[in-house]
Amino acid sequence: MPDYDPSAPNARRYPRVITPDEIDKMPRLEFNTGIDTAIFLSRERDDARYFRQGYCYMEPDHQPYHWDQKDFDETHYCLKGKVHLEVEDASGRRIVLEAAEGEHIYLPAGYSYTLTASGVQTVFFWTSGPSPRAGLVEAADYAAELKSLRS
Repeated sequence: MPDYDPSAPNARRYPRVITPDEIDKMPRLEFNTGIDTAIFLSRERDDARYFRQGYCYMEPDHQPYHWDQKDFDETHYCLKGKVHLEVEDASGRRIVLEAAEGEHIYLPAGYSYTLTASGVQTVFFWTSGPSPRAGLVEAADYAAELKSLRS
């Protein structure tokens, strides 16, 4: 039997449990001052084909984080605190969504989103899909760090 090579294509595509300790040890990608994420399931680290998952950590007074979501859907499940999210559609209409602990927000493609400070320490679980074939091109250094964790 050949030696196991964790860097080989699809080497990490197998069922497994991802523990809280493993997630806590993941590197963080900073979105803005006081807001970052730990991506614990990705194309880079896990050969995930269809989605990414992570935890987002927000300080009570974090700086806003804005993104235009053109080609993927996403969800945010509030684990602790309160998620405060500003949404804008293509015609400029705006709404504000808030999710407390245990509540879930659905964020379809085609909108602009801004996470703003809620005044409380917040952690939410997010998932997005489909995962782009190119992977995390918008964060090349972080993607390389995730690839280095393959084992």
